[in-house]
Amino acid sequence: MVQQISLSRGRTLIASMVRSELPSRDWLVFLPQSAAEFNSASRSELKRLLGSDLSRRFNFLVINKAGVFERNINTQMFEQSFRRELRIRDILQTLRECVPADGQIFFVGYSEGAYLAPQVALRDSRARGVVMIGGGTRGWLKEELSNAGPLERRSLSRQIREIQRHPRSLHKWNGFSYATWCSYRNDDTLKALQRLNIPVLSILGARDRSIDFKMAFKDLKALSQKSPVRVCVFTNCGHSFISHWADAWNEVRKFLRPIVKSQTVGLSDYSRRIGSARRIPIPSGK
Repeated sequence: MVQQISLSRGRTLIASMVRSELPSRDWLVFLPQSAAEFNSASRSELKRLLGSDLSRRFNFLVINKAGVFERNINTQMFEQSFRRELRIRDILQTLRECVPADGQIFFVGYSEGAYLAPQVALRDSRARGVVMIGGGTRGWLKEELSNAGPLERRSLSRQIREIQRHPRSLHKWNGFSYATWCSYRNDDTLKALQRLNIPVLSILGARDRSIDFKMAFKDLKALSQKSPVRVCVFTNCGHSFISHWADAWNEVRKFLRPIVKSQTVGLSDYSRRIGSARRIPIPSGK
């Protein structure tokens, strides 16, 4: 099932979802990486990720980026939407339209999605758990500078000052526009984690150079001393998690199992309420 979500400024995104096999209010919501790639939800994929028993209890929702369609990409819409606060508002609107009011949401975010998941969870009272895979805790420009070697830091500092002088510029550096970099410049993920009071699992690769691994590990370990935060680190693993995805999802399963509660809502009643989502063909974009 797919649902087109009409957003502000004439933008749209595609939400892909499948319903649970058992009567359940639990929703696994996947927030993908920053790449302009279309992601689909399927029962077979959820079964592969969570196993046959646990997957039966979950409704599965994948929230694609605005401008990312199955057959092509509307690059202008995608770029316009690649701003942190706008991303969060788009996700929250999608959740309002796709997940029933009594739903219980478990977020799984990868890369950019991992940075956003704690903020989204903080602003949706239905959130019951957050999984961050390959996500840091600090502002992106700070992390770039932290990861730079001694010979790179002077020139990188100049580049960062240039970006900060033009916070709305569409000029690209290192794959993203200045406007995108500036929208992710603050430590908003860390601030959200400090305020969350639901279980959080962070899965990190010790060789991840797309985030500031050392600072993320330090922040998360400190949080774990006073809040329900668990940190899992794969030592020989980078940002792409090549050869580590099976292990990562095994950790997700272990995290979800004890916090998923038994459901009492009737399947027929639940189906009536979420069955109102429009079934439409995936648009081809502009």
